[in-house]
Amino acid sequence: MGWITDQYSFPRQLASSRYVTMVLSRRRSLLLLGLPLLLIILLFSGSVGVDNEWGVKLDSIGDNFKAGVSYVTGNGTVQISYPSTDAPHNSSMPANSTLIPFPSDLASGATATTVRTKPYARPGYELPLANGIPLRIMALGASTTRGDSPEEGIDNNGFRRPLREKLTAIGNKVNYVGTQRLGNMTDNDIEAYPGVVTKTIHGNAKKAVPKSKPNLFLINAGSNDCFQHVDIDNFYKRYDALVRYLLEASPRSTIIMCTILPTWDKRFNGREEVWKVNPQIRRLAKIYKQQELPVVLAELQGPDGIQDENLASDGMHPGTAGYEMMATKMYEAIVEADAKGFLQPPEPVPGILDDGDDERKDEDYRKWVERKKKLENALEAAEQKEIHRMLAELEKIKNEKDKPKEKKAKSTKLRRRPKMLF
Repeated sequence: MGWITDQYSFPRQLASSRYVTMVLSRRRSLLLLGLPLLLIILLFSGSVGVDNEWGVKLDSIGDNFKAGVSYVTGNGTVQISYPSTDAPHNSSMPANSTLIPFPSDLASGATATTVRTKPYARPGYELPLANGIPLRIMALGASTTRGDSPEEGIDNNGFRRPLREKLTAIGNKVNYVGTQRLGNMTDNDIEAYPGVVTKTIHGNAKKAVPKSKPNLFLINAGSNDCFQHVDIDNFYKRYDALVRYLLEASPRSTIIMCTILPTWDKRFNGREEVWKVNPQIRRLAKIYKQQELPVVLAELQGPDGIQDENLASDGMHPGTAGYEMMATKMYEAIVEADAKGFLQPPEPVPGILDDGDDERKDEDYRKWVERKKKLENALEAAEQKEIHRMLAELEKIKNEKDKPKEKKAKSTKLRRRPKMLF
């Protein structure tokens, strides 16, 4: 029974220990310190029911959302509801809302929360322009529109390639149209000639526009009027005549009119003329705005536009970086045109596709078909020629066979009888 005595004597020994006696004597102080600490731990651990707050991670919408608070993170409003047994139903939710079940480990009483779940998408930046209509673009102008430059390695794509890349990147199909082709890009159609003035550009447009009916014009005209000093004070009249013709010839079109580039060239002394022409272009843009015409100005000069240092060594044409800047300014103007509701689908024209690259492939196929057909026609013509020759020969033989033979007339000449030898 000794082990029993030892068994019951151990708690007595522990209670009489000086350490336990010290703890018990200070229990009041421990309670005063421990209770607040315990409450803090319970509060941050989420065990205490706090109305309309939680700290559980919601993978679909983020962390630590509070009920009754609108979190705006972008476009696409979604109504998130966390109903509970004692929380009233939210009857004001829109029909297109998405319901996510209330997490079982969250406190009751959470209310509906409005959350935007997708980034706000802007046409021209994340969305196609005008709901993705194809853009049939005609670039009208002179050497700058052609992409000419004395810069080494220039590819004559000018602003057209970077502009096309910007437009196709957001989902719009692009087809450049015109009677000329220039540059190493596939869709390289253009309506521009070196050294031409605005009146000549107007004349070229009259020949090209009716054939293709563009729904977007890019006009860069006026530099050669300045270099050739062509009636600068009345420049706006020639420019206005061009704009109004384009709108009349292609009624579904929108026009991007550009201020002309600066110049430091001293051979033609056109710098001062540029400062006279650009204000006229800007004033025309204001007039068209008042008249509610589908015309937008692309300001190529200004703090963020083309400067003297962006020009090539001739002081007239941009380098590659300058053409990139032109493309950016034109793109911004096209986005503005879409925001104003100007852009319309192009008028259907036989043989003109929505995508210029596809049209070129289709054109190559048509050329192959035409070459094949031409070869087949040549072979067929040679075959028919040979057949006609053979028929002629056979007919000749037949005629010779059917021709009656002529009887030989009897000779009336007396025959000489041989001499008799006996």
